[in-house]
Amino acid sequence: MRDGWIALLGGHELNAGIAEVARRRNLGLVVVDWNERPAVAGDVHLRVDIKDAEAVLGALSPYRDDLRLAYSSADVATDSVAAVHAERGWQRPTRDALVRARDKHAMTLAWERDGLLGKSYRLCETEEELQEFRVRVPRDIIVKPVAGSSSRGVTRVRRSDGADVLRTAWERATAYDPPLALAEEFVTGTEFTVEMVGDRGGNVQVWAVSRKYHTAFSGANLIATKLHYNPPDVDKGRQARIADFGRRCFLSLGLAASLGHFEVMERADGSLVPVEMAARSSGFIVSHLADAAMRRDRPMLDVYADVLHGASVPDETLSSDWSSMFFFYDLPPGVANGPSRHLLEFLDGSVESLAHERGRLERGRRFGAIDSDAERHGYEILTGPRAELTIERVEEAEHHLAGVPGVVLVPRTGVDEA
Repeated sequence: MRDGWIALLGGHELNAGIAEVARRRNLGLVVVDWNERPAVAGDVHLRVDIKDAEAVLGALSPYRDDLRLAYSSADVATDSVAAVHAERGWQRPTRDALVRARDKHAMTLAWERDGLLGKSYRLCETEEELQEFRVRVPRDIIVKPVAGSSSRGVTRVRRSDGADVLRTAWERATAYDPPLALAEEFVTGTEFTVEMVGDRGGNVQVWAVSRKYHTAFSGANLIATKLHYNPPDVDKGRQARIADFGRRCFLSLGLAASLGHFEVMERADGSLVPVEMAARSSGFIVSHLADAAMRRDRPMLDVYADVLHGASVPDETLSSDWSSMFFFYDLPPGVANGPSRHLLEFLDGSVESLAHERGRLERGRRFGAIDSDAERHGYEILTGPRAELTIERVEEAEHHLAGVPGVVLVPRTGVDEA
C-alpha cells in the first residue's frame, strides 16, 4: 500500500534521484512526459506535454487527493508544477515571477533594475544587431536563446572568430521560440551555483554553494562536468557572500514559495556577476547532493514541501563539515579499447557514490566532445568528509581512469577497433 504520490514532470535520466526518493518513502511516482519511453518512467507514465498546465492538471486528477509533491527539473514546466500545487490549495510563485525566471531578457532587466547585473548585454532581433554588439564589446561574447536550458543553443564567440562562427551562434540561439538572441559580454572568473528554498515571506534558506568545473574537450563552450558542493577550497565566508548575492537575485525576480537554482560568476577582483536563475532545482541536487553536503535532519525536499504548506524558513546559509559532488564522466574524444573502469576504483574509501550511471563506460564505445548537458557520458553522485572530497583527489582519480593500463583512447580520426 503506497503512502501517496509524487508527480514528476519530465522523465530525464537525471531525475532518477526523485524516483529514489519516492521508493525510500513508499510513495508512487507518476511521470508526466510526452516521450513514449522516458528514461525515468515511474510507476505510472502519462504522455502529456509538461508545458500545458491544464492538460497536466487533468491527467493528474486521479492522484490529486494523495499527491504529496509535484517536481520538475525543466524550466518549461515550472508553471505547471505551480498549478498542481495551487490546485491542492498550497503556496505557489506568481506567474510573473516564473516568467522572469525563464525568460533571460526579463531576468536581465530585473537584475539591471536592482543594480545586480554587472555586465553589458543586448537583446538582438537580427543578426546585424548581434554583429553591432560584438563590435562594441572589446572581448569575447556569449550568445544564448532567450528561452532555453541545459546549455542548448548557447555559443561562446571569441574575438578571433570569423563571421561564420557568429552566424552559427545566431542560428543556434534563434532555433528556439521566440526567434531572438540574447548577447552578453563573456565574463571570466570562477563559476558557482547556489541552491535555495524561499518562503512566501521573503526569507531564503541557502542549502548549498557549489564550485563549477567545465569540460576540457568541447572547445569554447562551457559544459559543466563537476559541481562541488561545500568545497573545501572555498572558505565559509566566501560561500556566505556568494549565497547572499544569490538570495538577492532570487528576490529581485519576485520569487516566493519556490526552489531556486542560481548560476553566478566571480571575477578575479571578487565581484559577482549573475548568469541565470531557475525557479526549480536540478537533477540529483535536490534529492541527494544538497542533503549529502549539509546532513540535516530534515531533507531539502521536505523543507520545500513545508514552504508549500505555508511554513517559513530561516533566512540563513547552511554549513557543515561534509561535501558532495555531481561528477560527470568527461573522457577525451576517442574510442575506449580496454576494460571498463569507474571513478570509485581510484578514490579513497571515505568517499562514496550515492548513485551513478556507468552504462556508457564500456569497451569499444566512442566518446565524442560534448556540446550540451544532455550529451555527458555518465555520472557519479559523490559524498564524503569535506577534508577528503577535494578537487585535487577527484582530478587525480579522473586522470588514472583515463590512463590506466589496458585503456587506450584512440583519436576520433583513428581506426575504431573492437
